[in-house]
Amino acid sequence: MKLIFILLKNFKNLLPYFLLIALYFLFINLETRKEKINNKIIEIEKQIVDNKYMGNNKEQLRIAIPVVPYKK
Repeated sequence: MKLIFILLKNFKNLLPYFLLIALYFLFINLETRKEKINNKIIEIEKQIVDNKYMGNNKEQLRIAIPVVPYKK
Protein backbone atom coordinates (compact mmCIF):
# COMPACT_ATOMS: atom_id res chain seq x y z
CA MET A 1 0.00 0.00 0.00
CA LYS A 2 2.87 2.34 0.81
CA LEU A 3 4.35 1.66 -2.61
CA ILE A 4 1.23 2.95 -4.36
CA PHE A 5 1.32 6.18 -2.34
CA ILE A 6 5.00 6.67 -3.11
CA LEU A 7 4.39 6.16 -6.85
CA LEU A 8 1.46 8.58 -6.83
CA LYS A 9 3.53 11.18 -4.99
CA ASN A 10 6.38 10.80 -7.52
CA PHE A 11 3.95 11.02 -10.42
CA LYS A 12 2.36 14.11 -8.89
CA ASN A 13 5.79 15.75 -8.64
CA LEU A 14 6.68 14.85 -12.24
CA LEU A 15 3.32 15.75 -13.79
CA PRO A 16 4.34 19.30 -14.88
CA TYR A 17 7.34 17.90 -16.74
CA PHE A 18 5.20 15.27 -18.47
CA LEU A 19 2.78 18.00 -19.55
CA LEU A 20 5.62 20.12 -20.96
CA ILE A 21 6.94 17.15 -22.93
CA ALA A 22 3.45 16.39 -24.27
CA LEU A 23 2.95 20.03 -25.34
CA TYR A 24 6.35 20.04 -27.04
CA PHE A 25 5.52 16.96 -29.11
CA LEU A 26 2.07 18.34 -29.90
CA PHE A 27 3.55 21.52 -31.38
CA ILE A 28 6.23 19.59 -33.27
CA ASN A 29 3.50 17.40 -34.76
CA LEU A 30 1.46 20.45 -35.82
CA GLU A 31 4.49 22.07 -37.47
CA THR A 32 5.34 18.87 -39.33
CA ARG A 33 1.79 18.56 -40.65
CA LYS A 34 1.85 22.16 -41.82
CA GLU A 35 5.16 21.60 -43.64
CA LYS A 36 3.83 18.45 -45.34
CA ILE A 37 0.74 20.31 -46.54
CA ASN A 38 2.87 23.20 -47.83
CA ASN A 39 5.17 20.77 -49.68
CA LYS A 40 2.18 19.07 -51.31
CA ILE A 41 0.78 22.44 -52.42
CA ILE A 42 4.15 23.43 -53.90
CA GLU A 43 4.39 20.12 -55.80
CA ILE A 44 0.87 20.56 -57.20
CA GLU A 45 1.67 24.13 -58.29
CA LYS A 46 4.84 22.92 -60.04
CA GLN A 47 2.85 20.24 -61.87
CA ILE A 48 0.30 22.82 -62.98
CA VAL A 49 3.02 25.17 -64.23
CA ASP A 50 4.79 22.31 -66.05
CA ASN A 51 1.56 21.24 -67.71
CA LYS A 52 0.81 24.85 -68.67
CA TYR A 53 4.15 25.33 -70.39
CA MET A 54 4.16 21.90 -72.03
CA GLY A 55 0.77 22.54 -73.60
CA ASN A 56 0.22 20.40 -76.70
CA ASN A 57 3.89 19.46 -76.99
CA LYS A 58 3.37 16.44 -74.75
CA GLU A 59 2.73 14.21 -77.74
CA GLN A 60 5.99 15.31 -79.36
CA LEU A 61 8.13 14.54 -76.32
CA ARG A 62 10.41 11.57 -77.06
CA ILE A 63 12.51 9.61 -74.66
CA ALA A 64 15.55 7.73 -75.94
CA ILE A 65 15.68 4.18 -74.61
CA PRO A 66 19.01 2.40 -74.99
CA VAL A 67 18.72 -1.02 -76.58
CA VAL A 68 21.28 -3.74 -75.97
CA PRO A 69 21.39 -6.34 -78.75
CA TYR A 70 20.85 -9.95 -77.78
CA LYS A 71 23.83 -12.25 -78.33
CA LYS A 72 23.53 -16.01 -78.56
